Amino acid sequence: MRTLIIADIHGNFPALEAVLATPQAQECHRIISLGDQVNFGPQPREVMHWLTDLNALVLRGNHEDRLLRVDAPEYAGYNWILQRWTMSQLQGIALDHPLDYAEGGKLFTHGTPGDPFHLVQPEEVPALLDSLPPSVTHLFSGHNHHPWLVEHNGRTACNPGSLGMLEDGKGGAAPFVVMDEQDGRVTLTRHLVPYDTAALKRAFITTGCAAAAPEMTRIVLHTMLTGEYQAVLKMMRFISTFGDLGDYAAWCKADAAWPWREPLSTADYWKKLEEELL
Repeated sequence: MRTLIIADIHGNFPALEAVLATPQAQECHRIISLGDQVNFGPQPREVMHWLTDLNALVLRGNHEDRLLRVDAPEYAGYNWILQRWTMSQLQGIALDHPLDYAEGGKLFTHGTPGDPFHLVQPEEVPALLDSLPPSVTHLFSGHNHHPWLVEHNGRTACNPGSLGMLEDGKGGAAPFVVMDEQDGRVTLTRHLVPYDTAALKRAFITTGCAAAAPEMTRIVLHTMLTGEYQAVLKMMRFISTFGDLGDYAAWCKADAAWPWREPLSTADYWKKLEEELL
């Protein structure tokens, strides 16, 4: 049996389309998505509809977990405006997916088992494998947008990398893994496919995603196009030097001072893209 294993789509529908169109994906019998299907990107509803139509096994990531509590007071600040927009697009769509899925000696999760928020770094993977029950031979996880395939003491840990927001210096490309199981043996093959970045840019504009959260979506799109590692986190830290992350004024000051690749205000950046693409 062949399984398509993907992670961290983050509402990037053109990337998901590109993966599912590959011969390798089409030869798979099922799909397992390791969480963070939505948020950040502009087409969360399309992503979830397609995964549902394909009967994918979907896990809950930290973004789905937050969306289940989107009305909590701690998510009222300006820094969570994109999250609130995402939830407005997902009315009627279930997000309370399981955190983990176990099958034979294989364990699938988002961050670490039971904790979708725990961000594991590659150098921590051997210790994580050692902490698992002896019955677990293969661990599949996402959350960290950087991919890895680690062998340690007869066990394997696999992070396919973020399908929609790869942070490995490879912008505009979507990673995925095919697991082939035959005669009790598990073979993992990593793949990378380019996707339509113009369609992604258009979607940010036409869905209203960019208008709802212009500064956040600009750094998100930058990450998707460049593959820069943790660019969003870097910007959050930069904004915090100007004030509280929930304060719109702090975002405005940081936006004006941030070293954007394009020497444009964020408003002019989105206006220019709209004129070019629509």
